[in-house]
Amino acid sequence: MNKKMIGPLAVTALLAVIAVLAIIRGDGSDVEAADDRFRIDGTTLTAYLGSDTFIAVPDTITVIGEEAFKGNTTLAGVEIPDSVTSIAYNAFKDCTALTDITIPDSVTRVGPGAFEGCTKLATVEIGENVSSWGTGVFANCSGLASVMVDKDNEYITEYNGAIYNGNMTMLYQVLPARAGENYVMPDSVRDIDTYAFWNLANTKNVKLSDKVAVVPTYSMTNMGSVQNVILTDSVTTIEEKAFSDNANLLQVGMPKSVKNINKAAFKNCNEDMAIFTQKGTAADTFGHDNNIPVIYEPILPKDFMDSNENLDVMPNVGDHSSETQQTQGSSESSSYTVEGVNGATAADTTDTDDDDTDTEQETQSERYANPLDIPESDDVLVKTIVASGNAVMLMNNHDGTVYGVPNGVTADVKTEAEERQEQSEQADEAQEQQQAQTQEEQTQVQSEQSSSEEESSKPSSTGISVTVESSSSPSIPQRKYYKQKSLTEFKFDDDVKTIGRLAFAESGLKAVDIPDSVTAIEYGAFMNCNQLKDVTIPDTVTSIATRAFSGTPWLDEWLKADSEGADDDFLIVGDGILLAYRGNEQYVTIPEGVKQIGSEVFKGHTELINVDVPETVTRIGSEAFRNCSSLVGLSGCEGLRTVIRGAFYGTQISETEFS
Repeated sequence: MNKKMIGPLAVTALLAVIAVLAIIRGDGSDVEAADDRFRIDGTTLTAYLGSDTFIAVPDTITVIGEEAFKGNTTLAGVEIPDSVTSIAYNAFKDCTALTDITIPDSVTRVGPGAFEGCTKLATVEIGENVSSWGTGVFANCSGLASVMVDKDNEYITEYNGAIYNGNMTMLYQVLPARAGENYVMPDSVRDIDTYAFWNLANTKNVKLSDKVAVVPTYSMTNMGSVQNVILTDSVTTIEEKAFSDNANLLQVGMPKSVKNINKAAFKNCNEDMAIFTQKGTAADTFGHDNNIPVIYEPILPKDFMDSNENLDVMPNVGDHSSETQQTQGSSESSSYTVEGVNGATAADTTDTDDDDTDTEQETQSERYANPLDIPESDDVLVKTIVASGNAVMLMNNHDGTVYGVPNGVTADVKTEAEERQEQSEQADEAQEQQQAQTQEEQTQVQSEQSSSEEESSKPSSTGISVTVESSSSPSIPQRKYYKQKSLTEFKFDDDVKTIGRLAFAESGLKAVDIPDSVTAIEYGAFMNCNQLKDVTIPDTVTSIATRAFSGTPWLDEWLKADSEGADDDFLIVGDGILLAYRGNEQYVTIPEGVKQIGSEVFKGHTELINVDVPETVTRIGSEAFRNCSSLVGLSGCEGLRTVIRGAFYGTQISETEFS
């Protein structure tokens, strides 16, 4: 048999091929562009197909996409590079081997359920710039008891095994493995997010804060180990399925303030669950009408204070009073109370010595979030601060100049929840008037709606076109079209009055023409619609809640655009709503005709020193001037009637000045 020799050129060519293959395949330690473990669309990681125990996400990635790692049972650790700005919906859902995660400072958004079902996750670090926080990010993370949040993060706060927004006015989530049987909600909390108490392992007793007015849908559903819940006398409304699917729930204490309880509020709960209330209350009637046991003496426990050991010190955020800080940070117990309920025992009180001047001064100091807010006596001639490198005068008793809120200006300081309740009551009155229409008018409306629905059912050549399904509900429900990327167009019915919370958030909408029937746009209604570039808001809109349009190109591009002058720095929409500001002046005059200063309009404008508010302005929204650290005064304000709590957090203006 003849043997052929391989020539030098053939050897060289063969070695070259081997080298190329080695480069393409990599040695396993680095992720190359051709690594077939990663599916990448542009700069979005859409899927990971490998089985490694540890991986480093390529530094070309800016978005870890929806469900990119979902169901991976081998991944124990992942390095997220500084190029990543967003972790999307369910990105790491059910990664049951994942033990720790560090969210770098580059990330600004963590989507709903991003780490849901990561049962071994025990260590989490959250960077300083995460500002957008989804629902149930750590739901069913049965090993997670606490998280570490960067000390410079202004948007997320962790306290004793629960996650809140920056000023602790909203509870995002009580962590599943949180230590201790008792959870007493900090008194700063006014809103509870969906699934906030989902599937807890240790917590048995929960007491809400005295600022929560509404227990929203699904907010306290499937609470796992929770047996007892006490609502405070600020609560007026319990929405549909607010407490559904609670197998271990034994009692819910409801004060007489609770007036509205949805019939399905306690769907699929423990059949032995009882309502603890006072005779003759709405809760008493609800229990009897729905075959739920009603008791007039509490079962257990007698102590509902947060007496768990090793409590953290309450963070210095929000509008916590000294009383709140002492209660939450103390291991001393207090009596179990529900105002207006028979059998409840009043908490003990301690008498103080009125002649103790030092104690009085100390108590007065503790009432104010900042020492600069403490009223000064007439013999104080001047008070200054250094703000943004400048010495700013707060008070000059020589010539009578006093910065702050003008004398005689008063306003109702209320929470967003309280305002929503008032609006709800007004809507109920309007609905009663509508129901008083003649049968002929109702028949005509129904006929017009049928024609409209038939017309809207025709397919669109540019995308999906849908309408409100029923005019009997004059609103787009919360989360109705949430994350529906295929929804690029939407045709509103003519009778829609309200666009609900997160109704179109993260959808594929490209343009929105809001009809004249709409009066209210609720929290985050169009938030993070990253293709939404064209928005028309009619002057019938009288209410736009926080972050309704944040993260949309329509708003982002306006903020980044060059200004043509002072008047061009204000984005005014609807019925005189100031939605955004893009100037950088120290002294700002709001244009005449503006009726509301919207939520977060001036947030973070540290250059602001004084704002002239025209008489037309009646309302200042939530966090409107948050962290405007140089802001020491308002002028004008003659027409101001309402200030939403938190509007001046991080400034030198106190809400008490409006009282």
